[in-house]
Amino acid sequence: MTDASSAGARNEVAITAFAPPSVVVAVAVVVVVAVAASPARADRPRDTPTAIEVDRDSAPAGRVGPGFDDGAPVDAWGVSLRAGWIERPIELPAGAFGGGSPASRPVRRRETLALGAALALGERIAVDLLLRASHQIGDRLTAAGNPAPLARQVFHDVRLGGRVRIVGGRARAALVRGELTLPTGDDQQLAGDARWTLAWSLIGRAVLAHDIAIAGTAGIRLHGAEVAVGDRLIGDALFAAAGASVPLPALGLSGAAERIAVTGELLGALGDHVGDLAGPSPVEARIGAQMQLSPELAIGVHAGAGLGDQIGAPRFRALLEVAWAPRAHRRPEPAPPAPPPEDPDDEP
Repeated sequence: MTDASSAGARNEVAITAFAPPSVVVAVAVVVVVAVAASPARADRPRDTPTAIEVDRDSAPAGRVGPGFDDGAPVDAWGVSLRAGWIERPIELPAGAFGGGSPASRPVRRRETLALGAALALGERIAVDLLLRASHQIGDRLTAAGNPAPLARQVFHDVRLGGRVRIVGGRARAALVRGELTLPTGDDQQLAGDARWTLAWSLIGRAVLAHDIAIAGTAGIRLHGAEVAVGDRLIGDALFAAAGASVPLPALGLSGAAERIAVTGELLGALGDHVGDLAGPSPVEARIGAQMQLSPELAIGVHAGAGLGDQIGAPRFRALLEVAWAPRAHRRPEPAPPAPPPEDPDDEP
């Protein structure tokens, strides 16, 4: 069994433990098809080290939330604007491009603007679209002997996403999500993948007492082309994330804090291995706060840092997001019928 097949098998076991039987069957079909198609190219990674995305932030579009889709309901539609700043999302040690190559920071800093939109298709289905553009500075490939400078302004791959709620309701639910990125970004400037990527995941969400929300997700990301970056490999990977949102009143505060919640999350990935090349396994922790200014308008601020020296785990991250998401007009539930009036003739 190849390493790509091993990754798919591990993920399938994890899904079996948490998903309903019907979901397991559907996901297993996807795993078999995807893994069967991957070995042919998995042993031949492309030697195009700039054709990667060094910041794979997977925050959903069209709403304020954590850095992953936490399954929060989308009532009707929403639009969002997200501004991000990251420091050193990719650092390569000395010798990464062969003996004598110096240490380098192909991207040392990046400021990103992301515009997103989400649309609910009924009660159970939601789709979203994300567009990103960045300003960046860094060494690009000077450590590999390529003097071409890093482009300052870049566009990223277009990301399309969708999810289906399988079981549960607004308070507790299990969902399946799929994401497709199209190779429209600047793949010669570390701002886009060489080809498409496809990711799918399972999401679990629960709202507890005092409106405390917890969520987790796990899945797999497949690459249309795996890329060698010196002695590293950017390719198929398993990923997972977990987070919580706690309103300030649940912490004993009230008053103006009624609409504010503090958040915490942990995100990670496990890279593939092909021959002597190992994929990065970045882990990042984030904390933040979300404020609901009105029923439609929300803002969020987040700060994070990578735990370890891995491609995709920045030394520091700061985020500011704003979203406008109108509430759907739901039909009020019918009141129970009134009991019939007592007949006076029935009195003793």
